[in-house]
Amino acid sequence: PLAVPVVGDGSVAPWQELVLGAEVGGLRVLEVRVEEGDQVRAGDVLVRLDDALLLAQRAQIEASINEAQVALDFAQSEVARARTLATGGIGPRQVLEQRESVAAQAEARLAAAIARREEVAARLAQATMLAPTDGLVSRVVLRIGAVTGAGQEALRLVRDGRLELNARVPELELAGIAPGQPVRVRHGGREIMAEVRAIAPTITPENRLGTVHVALPPGSGLLPGMFARAEIMGPPRPAVLVPAAAVVFRDGAPAVFTLAPGEERVRLRRLTLGQRLDGMVEVREGLAEGERVVLSGAGFLADGDLVRVAAP
Repeated sequence: PLAVPVVGDGSVAPWQELVLGAEVGGLRVLEVRVEEGDQVRAGDVLVRLDDALLLAQRAQIEASINEAQVALDFAQSEVARARTLATGGIGPRQVLEQRESVAAQAEARLAAAIARREEVAARLAQATMLAPTDGLVSRVVLRIGAVTGAGQEALRLVRDGRLELNARVPELELAGIAPGQPVRVRHGGREIMAEVRAIAPTITPENRLGTVHVALPPGSGLLPGMFARAEIMGPPRPAVLVPAAAVVFRDGAPAVFTLAPGEERVRLRRLTLGQRLDGMVEVREGLAEGERVVLSGAGFLADGDLVRVAAP
């Protein structure tokens, strides 16, 4: 059985990098609680903005709500009084309609003030930036004293701290790769066991390479931007192997010398070779399982030479 790895290389990158921006503009940064490389949990406070102006707006709107509530209560009492008079035939119907209109306007002003309060409450919540998920802080842009703009990038977060290797693989090798396959990642002298997460659905037309996303385990020691090599291990398949020392080249083509049972003369056999692995060579065409080949001294032989097999 021969398990030949599919080899690719590429750069380490975040599984998902979240770009967190300021939702409210015009506020000064009071506090930045994280630095690059910090691990955070979902809900942790990352950045605090100066919310004094928003607090003042909220107080002003609360006063407007109280004023609108008083006006509405008075308008409703006037409507009740006018309705009583109109029912008894004392007051005109037109006065009742006017007071109902005033009450409706007061109710609308109260609803508008309450809506403004909700808006300010939302902006106040946005003045404190929270981590949307667990992760690793990869970049911090905002600093204390800066004034935010709406949508301005504040920091970047590697979601769940997960990294992966985007290994580039020849397109013809992609058919034998599937999610979950084990991968041996090499970076210098370091070796890390990982697995295939996904295969990109497109091929780069310039170099005919596809991308295999290899999920790296926690604590791999690799950092975004590092360059690494991936050996994607496929399922073993049956193969005929010969020692690499038995292969000779005649007229530029690989061959071996075979010695059939009971024979004393060697025969030159042309081969089609495949993968090389640990001093062995795969023979795709030219040899069958169990045939004897000359291992030592093959380079001195020619087709039909008389030989004597040396003792072990």
